[in-house]
Amino acid sequence: MDTPPIRHENLEDQVLARLRGMIASGALPPGSRLRQEDLALRLGVSRTPLIAALKRLTLEGLAVWKPRCGASVAALDDASLADLLEVRLRLEPMAAELAARRIEPAEARALRARWEELARSPDTPEHCAAFVESDRLFHWRLAELSGNRFLLRSLEPLNMLAGLYLHGTPRPWEDTAPEHLAVIQALEAQSPEGAALAMRRHIQRSLDALRETLPQPPALTGR
Repeated sequence: MDTPPIRHENLEDQVLARLRGMIASGALPPGSRLRQEDLALRLGVSRTPLIAALKRLTLEGLAVWKPRCGASVAALDDASLADLLEVRLRLEPMAAELAARRIEPAEARALRARWEELARSPDTPEHCAAFVESDRLFHWRLAELSGNRFLLRSLEPLNMLAGLYLHGTPRPWEDTAPEHLAVIQALEAQSPEGAALAMRRHIQRSLDALRETLPQPPALTGR
């Protein structure tokens, strides 16, 4: 007689997922301390799975761990955000390319309707929050649609960090919403090359805008 496997949920994974959600929603804002006692009480778990989850957050770049201070939510400066965008510039066009091969027409139409609505939205704090969350979900969904679990795993922390620091990119959504619609147009046409190109242009423009705000290194002078 075959012995049935013992099925159980990994508590560490559940704690990690909950912490990611709290970071993404802003319940744990950038720079905030991740106090083990408080979090264990809030999540109703012991410190053992919590500490393991915090270490994984650190490996993902979502948290930083300092001796004698403990963990805190990552706080990126503009130079670090530029580094993050450089990585996204390489990976996200691949996600868009693969997504164009797999997306259903109905989902592409729903994406278009959502982003056309956002493009018409007034510039208010409420709509800004909706835009930031919609942007994060858009990029995340394309990573999911890629069907490549290694790409998805690589983009997950990058996507969350980018969502937290989207305000750090000096571009209004009136500029970026049409770029999302250009990606969606390529998805509707099931054009992998077009989707990759539109995504590359979108992230490159954000990276260029951010670099313009960074201090320029001193020019080298010859003797």
